[in-house]
Amino acid sequence: MIPARKSALADAILGRLIVRGLRGTFHAFLADGLEHLATLDPTRPIVGCCNHTNWWDGFALLTFTHRRLGDREFHLAMEEKNLRRYFFFTWLGVFGLNLETKTGAIAGLRYGARLLQERAARIAWIFGQGTLTSPHLPIGVKGGAGFLARHSKAQILPVVLRYEWLQESRPTAFLRVGAPLAAETTPEELSAAMNRLLAALGETIDRAGTAGFTTVLPSRWSLNKRWDYLVHRLRGRPAAAFDAENR
Repeated sequence: MIPARKSALADAILGRLIVRGLRGTFHAFLADGLEHLATLDPTRPIVGCCNHTNWWDGFALLTFTHRRLGDREFHLAMEEKNLRRYFFFTWLGVFGLNLETKTGAIAGLRYGARLLQERAARIAWIFGQGTLTSPHLPIGVKGGAGFLARHSKAQILPVVLRYEWLQESRPTAFLRVGAPLAAETTPEELSAAMNRLLAALGETIDRAGTAGFTTVLPSRWSLNKRWDYLVHRLRGRPAAAFDAENR
């Protein structure tokens, strides 16, 4: 087990670099279901449970926490063998789980539960599947989120991430928040809730694209949009008349 060594200075510096990396990679970072955040109990910690299909997932969760859950201190469970390589993530509040043995995994989860017990204004994110998984497979949650929640008397916040190429040269990151769940929620119930969230997110994107989503990180013009703007201006058209949304 590798403990978190949270540093406010590192959080500020690395957090800014992570935002820059997200903005350089994605057209935008958008969220839905934010009304559920208002139903969270402020006197209890949160176990955030998210699917894991992309290298950027942890960075997206850090940025979302900072921008939409600013009163909560960020923590995230990461596989120990990866955290040893990227030790500086511990400065952001990441702690390691040894998933190679049951004893090691439980030790890491108990540490995470202690973090939440110590301070109610904390959120510990865990990837429900326990490993990077194809986005085309149904979400199958293991027992880690429930273990954390039961041992810290926390509420579970289900969240799903999805990445889509729409009408830009860069993909858009989408996040959907579900209603908080009780600590006693079973892995099967949590899996079903997260699969429903993911299906609803996909239907919304298919039907309306980016319409109706809330901005976590604002859009940054892709190469195609920069070209379109150049042609627009060369034709003598006013900047205010340019459609930045590819309509």
